[in-house]
Amino acid sequence: MQALRLRYVSSVAKYDQYMKFYSRIYTFAATILLSISLGLAQPAIKYAVKERNVRAELNFLASDAMQGRGSGTQFERITAEYVGSQFAQFGLEPAGENGWEGKPSFVQTVNIARRTFAEKPTVKCGSRTFEHGGEMVVLRTNTNAATAEFQAVADGAKPKTGAAVLVRAKEGVDQRAAMLAAQNLASAGASIVFLEETPQWRAGWTNFASRLPSFTSTSARAAITIIVSTDAANELVKTPDGTKVEFGGKLAPSQEQNTWNAIGKLTGSDPRLSSQVILLSSHLDHLGTRQNAPGDDKIFNGADDDASGTVAVMELARVLASGKRPRRTIYFVCFGSEEAGGYGANYFVNNLPFPKEKLVANLEFEMIGRPDAKVKTEELWLTGYDRSNLGPELARRGAKLVPDPHPEENFFQRSDNYTLARQGIIAHTVSSFGLHTDYHHASDEVRTIDFMHMTRAINSMVSPVIWLVNSGFTPAWNEGKKP
Repeated sequence: MQALRLRYVSSVAKYDQYMKFYSRIYTFAATILLSISLGLAQPAIKYAVKERNVRAELNFLASDAMQGRGSGTQFERITAEYVGSQFAQFGLEPAGENGWEGKPSFVQTVNIARRTFAEKPTVKCGSRTFEHGGEMVVLRTNTNAATAEFQAVADGAKPKTGAAVLVRAKEGVDQRAAMLAAQNLASAGASIVFLEETPQWRAGWTNFASRLPSFTSTSARAAITIIVSTDAANELVKTPDGTKVEFGGKLAPSQEQNTWNAIGKLTGSDPRLSSQVILLSSHLDHLGTRQNAPGDDKIFNGADDDASGTVAVMELARVLASGKRPRRTIYFVCFGSEEAGGYGANYFVNNLPFPKEKLVANLEFEMIGRPDAKVKTEELWLTGYDRSNLGPELARRGAKLVPDPHPEENFFQRSDNYTLARQGIIAHTVSSFGLHTDYHHASDEVRTIDFMHMTRAINSMVSPVIWLVNSGFTPAWNEGKKP
């Protein structure tokens, strides 16, 4: 009888233990479900982006089969069609143009009128005339004719609008740094920028000289970058301020060319907020193939630049389309021909399918395939972080975003976000580019990508983006920081 009583007491005690255990489980589950329903937690999306998907998409985009996704080539179009097919699979709405049988498409075709010089262009400066392929080569132009006044500009000084300026080569300063100096002067107002040759440019002089320059017609002010020999630079430095500088040459007949944007959207669910748009973007093109590139590898795969950013846009589209429909409308756009001059983004922003004032913010994703040693592990940086309150607000909401640790590189002005920012739209680029030496080289290949970092980077943006597309927060430029 005593033994029976002991078994009974023991069974009651075990029953109480079981009930307490299951009660805790029930309470925990109920708390999680309540948090999700109230939008206070997002446990289901903590690891929403899977590395296997990131690997699969990037391996295709940066494979040799895609021949470097050259701007305006058939491989860029294939890339746009691939991204569009992924958007369709994820459940996005097509937002391109009418395609097969007049139905909306996920791909937008942009026509570009390309002009090529029929003869070698020249530059006249005072009594001197320089010819392309001789003592100068035209590196970049957006026009066949321009007139400017020469101006000697000290380091860090701002040129007059429309001026012609000279950047002397400095010992230890490489080609990339010289190009950055030229870009800064052009952004500040210079129309013609002469760059004294560096050893890298001298090594490629014959190749530059063998090609007649070409450009795409644009309504923007003249912007011409010219590499000059050291002898020519020595002549130019003696030029008095105000001397007339003339650039020009005869053009061949216009050539039609296309670029392609991949566009999908999720229409917002909120009657009031659905008219507002959040734009998540990247550029899908790269440099294609370069037969004059040194070594055996002629394919510039562009794994980090910018297959990584394009994968980020696709994976964010996958996650956002699989959950509850956002309150605001989201456009997912992968632009074409960024590398050739930002033509896809320029067309999109000038032909928006919605009122421009409804575009609340743009986050461009570029070069997130490797970590940057200048920031903490898993951190990403935002170009122009101090220009608006968007970055700090996203950081408050859990985004591992920090200011750009490379301000001297002017990255804010070097991606498609700047095309939108110049029209007043809050637009920044998310990146983790650590200035690796594979940038714009054939060695920017899949084997260099840190897939764990990349997957975590995309995942880290999921919750903050979900907050942004469901909030009423409207970012603003900080005083004096609007482009």
